[in-house]
Amino acid sequence: MYNICFMARPSYDKFSAAIFDTIRNSYDKDAKGYFITMNKKESKYVSDALGSKNVSVCEVSRFFHDNWNEFTYDKLCEFESKYECSPIWSIIYTDRYLINRDYDYAVKITTGYFMFFENIFMNNKVDFYYDETIATLQSYIGYIVGLKHGVKYLCQMTARGGLDATYHYFVDEPFQMDKLFNSDYKDNKYTSEEWTKADDYLSEFENRDVKPVNMAFTGQKPRFKLKYLAYPALYIKRRLSLEYNDKYSYMYYENYKGTFDPLVYYFRYNISKKYYNKADYSKKYVYFPLHYQPEASTIVCAPKYEKQLFFIDSWAKSLPADTVLYVKEHYAILGNRELSFYKELKKYPNVVLIDPWESSRKLIENSAAVTTLTGTAGWEAMLLRKPVFLGGEIFFSNAPGVIKTNEIFGNYIEMLNKYEKPSRDDIIKYLCEYFRTLRRGNVYSADERSLEKNNIELVTEAFIEQMNVVLEKVKDVKTNI
Repeated sequence: MYNICFMARPSYDKFSAAIFDTIRNSYDKDAKGYFITMNKKESKYVSDALGSKNVSVCEVSRFFHDNWNEFTYDKLCEFESKYECSPIWSIIYTDRYLINRDYDYAVKITTGYFMFFENIFMNNKVDFYYDETIATLQSYIGYIVGLKHGVKYLCQMTARGGLDATYHYFVDEPFQMDKLFNSDYKDNKYTSEEWTKADDYLSEFENRDVKPVNMAFTGQKPRFKLKYLAYPALYIKRRLSLEYNDKYSYMYYENYKGTFDPLVYYFRYNISKKYYNKADYSKKYVYFPLHYQPEASTIVCAPKYEKQLFFIDSWAKSLPADTVLYVKEHYAILGNRELSFYKELKKYPNVVLIDPWESSRKLIENSAAVTTLTGTAGWEAMLLRKPVFLGGEIFFSNAPGVIKTNEIFGNYIEMLNKYEKPSRDDIIKYLCEYFRTLRRGNVYSADERSLEKNNIELVTEAFIEQMNVVLEKVKDVKTNI
C-alpha cells in the first residue's frame, strides 16, 4: 500500500489531489494520502475533491493555532541539534515569506513546522513526501524531518528547453538536481536512436530560439489595466478577510499589503526604463541576466550571491580592461525591483544595464562568457558551447563547459584561461544522459493543461514507477541487513 504525504497549497491542491485520485483508481485502492494545507479553504477543497476514505487533511493553520505557545526559542534550539541542521538561520533565510518578518515570528513559524512534520511522520506510516522543489520553509523542513524518519522526498520537475510542456525529471533535493542523472555518463554507451534524438534536439536549438514555457505566464510588459481602479476596494476586502489576517498561515499572513503591487510595478517599470540601454555588440562583454527575486533559484540554490549587487560587484572588479559586464533585467514581473538597485548599478563604469526586451539569445551568442546563479541562460549558453560561470547549484551544474565558482572575485581571468571548450559531441553525450532521465507528463501545475486526464495519468505512472524503484531499494537494504 502506498502511503504518501502531499503538499496541497495552490496550485498543487488540484494537481496533488488528481494524482492521488488516479493512484486509488488505477494502482492501489487502499492507498493512504496525507494532504498538507495552509487553511480551511484549501482543506475544504481537498475534502470535497477526494472524500474522507484513506485521506487525512493536515492543516497548518489549525495545528499552529493549537500549539502556538509551545513554539519557543529553546524548542528551536533542540530541533536544530536533533536534526543536525545548524546553522538554522541558513535555512530560515531560504524562505521568501519569512525574510521580512520579525525575529520572534520567524522562530515560532520555524519551530512550528518542525513540530508539525514530526507529528505527521512519527505518528503515521508515511513512505513519501510529494512536494515542489524546496522553495519554502515548509518544503525544506519537510525534507529535513522526513530524512530523519525514513520519509523519502520526491518532486517532479519541469524539464528545460523545448521539452518544457511535455517532459519532467525527478528531484529528491537538495537542490533541484536531477535524481536519475548518472554522473559517470561520459563512460556510458548510448544507442543510435538516443544519439540521433540528442543531435536533433541540439540542431533545432542551434537554429531556433526556444523560449522557456513559463515565459507565457510571466513574460508580459506591464500595462495599465482598468482593474487597478478597483484595488482600493480589493485592499479593504482583503484587509478584513481572515485568510489574509491569520498569523498561523504565514504564507498568506498580511498579504493584503501587496494588493497595490501590480500598480506600483507598472509605474516603477515606466520610471526604470530610463536606466535601460541597448546592447553594443561591438564591445567584448560577459552577460549576466538578472534573476527575479525572491525565489528559490537564488535564496535556496545560490545563497552566497542571492544579493545580486554583491555578485555584480565581484564581477565588475574582476574583469580585464577590454571587457564589460552586461546585466539584463529579468522579464518576470517587471517593476518589482526597487529603483535604488538601478541607481547602484550606475556607479559601476564597466557595468551596463540592458533593456529586458533585448534578445537574450543574441546576447549569449555574442558574449565572451555567460554568468548566472542558476538561470536558464546558463543552460542555453552551455548548449551553444559558451563558457558558463555558475554561482549556485542547479541541475546542469555538471554539464560540459560549466565552471562552478563560489568565489568569482579576482578569479575570472585565471578560470577563463583554463577553460576548455567542449566539443559538440560532448554536449550530445550529456543530452543523451539527460534525456534518459526524463519522463512524460506536464508537471507545471500552474498550467491548466497539466490537469487534463491523460496528462495526470502520465505523471502518475512516472510517479508510481519512481516510488517502486525507491521502495525496492529500501527492501534490498533491509534484506541485506
